[in-house]
Amino acid sequence: MSSTDTTDTLDRTRSANQQAADKFDTTDVAGGVLPRDLFEQFYQAVQDTATMLEDGRTVDLPRQKMAIPKISVGDRQRRGADEGQGDAGAASVNTSQVDMDVEKATVSYDLTREAVDDTVDNVDEIILDMLARQLAIDTQDLAINGDEASADAFLNQNDGWLKILQNDGDVNTYDHTDGGGTAQAVNTALFNSSILAMPNKYLRSGRTDPRFYMNLDQLQNYHNDLAERNDPLGAAVLMGDDDATPFDYDVVGVANWPKDTAVFTHPENFIYGLYDDVEIRVLTDTDKVAENDLFARYFMRVRDDFAVEAPEAAVVITGIAE
Repeated sequence: MSSTDTTDTLDRTRSANQQAADKFDTTDVAGGVLPRDLFEQFYQAVQDTATMLEDGRTVDLPRQKMAIPKISVGDRQRRGADEGQGDAGAASVNTSQVDMDVEKATVSYDLTREAVDDTVDNVDEIILDMLARQLAIDTQDLAINGDEASADAFLNQNDGWLKILQNDGDVNTYDHTDGGGTAQAVNTALFNSSILAMPNKYLRSGRTDPRFYMNLDQLQNYHNDLAERNDPLGAAVLMGDDDATPFDYDVVGVANWPKDTAVFTHPENFIYGLYDDVEIRVLTDTDKVAENDLFARYFMRVRDDFAVEAPEAAVVITGIAE
């Protein structure tokens, strides 16, 4: 194809894109910082898409580097008060905090001209939804597996929750290997030993009870083992009438969670902070856009961070057979 033919093709693509653009107004996502109402919509979509981000504590950060208050997972809050003493009692105010220091990241989305042609309205909502979903999937993966020491360009963006826990000397641990050091499958002994490894005060029911977090496949295998039992519990699991709740604690299967590790902790112990200054950049008139028959390329820049409030309120379980 000659250079003249290529130029004509790019010009026709740009012309078609302009005709498609005339069908709707996308000023809300035309570039720059997201307006507050769209940020809240985007923020909610991110939470709803990823299990861990919905389950844990998500924080809207007004500054890039700041400390957020702890919510005192499992701590005793009741205090005595003498007659006539009122509300003061003898308690001291908990002023301990968790430091958050966000890292910058970019998420991209290519919007095809066909998608625009087939859409009557609400294109801005579609764009935001797609960006939110992709960010949620990638962020949950990074939140679990992130390791700044990794050679992988995705994983070394930031330390995730597992790395934070593994590096903390206060975290509780349980090794599920047998006496010979061989990894074992998920079984009742794993749950019982993990519960016993957790300090009693963190087992008390507060805002939520602690939960087990593990790989989806490991949870499915555990369900399968239960289903093969010739008793009412096995029948209930087989028919989908009951979830796995060993010793009345929920078990959550999470995509991209490592198969050889699990964690027993309160959901709100996992913290995800998202800086509320989210920016969008839109490219509509470039050769790359035209060559790929796109309407536009959207780049969303976010800044976020992960933290664990109380490592001592978690049990890291290792030695699980893959």
